[in-house]
Amino acid sequence: MDITKKDVELAGKLANMRISAEETALYENQLKALFNWVQELSAVNTDGVKLSQSDLAAFVRPDVPVQNAVLAQELRDDFAAQENDCAKVKKVL
Repeated sequence: MDITKKDVELAGKLANMRISAEETALYENQLKALFNWVQELSAVNTDGVKLSQSDLAAFVRPDVPVQNAVLAQELRDDFAAQENDCAKVKKVL
C-alpha cells in the first residue's frame, strides 16, 4: 500500500489534529515503514503454527467510568462537541 502526503493529511483531519508540513513528511515516512513491515510479516508462512496465547480475555479491562468529577470534566472540556455529558466524535469506518 502506497502512503501519500494526502493520506497523512486525511488521517490528521479525521483525528482532528493539526499537522505541519514537516510532521506530514515525518508521518508519511513512518507510515510507509510500518506498512512495509506489515507486508513483510504477511509474507511469512504461518501454516501449522499454533496460537501460543489463547486466553485473550486476560487483556481486556472493564470499562469503568472516571470517578474523579474534576478529571472527567477536564477530559470532556478537551472536546468541542458534547452530547449527553459525553464527548462527541465523528464516526470513522
